[in-house]
Amino acid sequence: MSEAEDTTPGDLQAWEAFCDQLKAAGRNALDAAPPNDFDRAEGLRYVTRLARAFMRSTLEDADPALARLNLESPKIGLDNPDYVYGSARLSSAFEYRLRGRMNDAQLLGVGTYSGGLGTPKGLINDGYLSSSDFVVEADGSFEIAISKEKREKNWLPMSDDSNQLTIRQTVLHRRTDTPATLALERVDAGAPPAPLDPERFTRGLARAGGMVQGVVGQFLGWTRAFQEHAHEIRELDPKFLRVAQGDPNTRYFYSYWALEPDEAFVIEFVPPACDYWNLQIGNHWLESFDFLHYDTHVNHATAELSEDGAVRIVVARRDPGVANWLDTAGHDRGGLALRFVAADEIPETKTRVVRLADLG
Repeated sequence: MSEAEDTTPGDLQAWEAFCDQLKAAGRNALDAAPPNDFDRAEGLRYVTRLARAFMRSTLEDADPALARLNLESPKIGLDNPDYVYGSARLSSAFEYRLRGRMNDAQLLGVGTYSGGLGTPKGLINDGYLSSSDFVVEADGSFEIAISKEKREKNWLPMSDDSNQLTIRQTVLHRRTDTPATLALERVDAGAPPAPLDPERFTRGLARAGGMVQGVVGQFLGWTRAFQEHAHEIRELDPKFLRVAQGDPNTRYFYSYWALEPDEAFVIEFVPPACDYWNLQIGNHWLESFDFLHYDTHVNHATAELSEDGAVRIVVARRDPGVANWLDTAGHDRGGLALRFVAADEIPETKTRVVRLADLG
């Protein structure tokens, strides 16, 4: 047996491969970073945030027998500040129950998914329920059965390949409203969670590293595409949506902005009849900003409309003293997302870049 074989067991190979994947993801981010230390540092922080999230989902919470609901979510693809996200690992071999109480949440969307972000298959929606589709009791409580076999009342189906539960709850005033209370449990008599399996652990390590690399590459592709129509809002290209399926009731529109200190990016439209709309800005890496401390988004409940029913949103690096100002939170560039949920029609959106002195 050679010395190399003695000193390179399988677990060490897996660990070094994982570290190499993180190094490659960091290099990929830095190669695509704007030419300043601030955006470069945010790019590396983005990689560390992804690594933390995916190590939790593929290692600590990987066993679907745990039925462990995670209410922490990484910032990916302009995550919505109005959404409180939740996730859990699932298996179609088990049956689950989601219990909850709506509290101040306006809408609740619950979906089962197969595949995953950053994988060749992508994230594929297998079943979806909105709070407008399931029965909520008078006190705001609800129960949803999650299984392959059809159940009465509130049922969220799984496919043979379903491996993930994703929850989006719409909370219109994030600083003051109370999100829904949620709990996930197994209701079958299947096997309990298994002890740590070394082979399964190394596979999870490889999956976590691959997801970090894949997500960084996937959403840098989004950023490049949005930069091609900077300051012009367009619907998300279907090729992106095919591998990052979200809420099927939502229409997604995106753009990219870059502003000098004395400039403003102005967006105007007449909000349609819909369950919900919002517009947000985020950074170059398509992460939402610190929306609990900066005003970086508006929605149908918080935006101020003009007398003719239109809304004018102003993105600027400093406060211009007008309604619906979105604070860039120290950034000079980044992405923009506009969403409409269950809209009767999609309005025309007008955009322009002006001097702050010319806002009026």
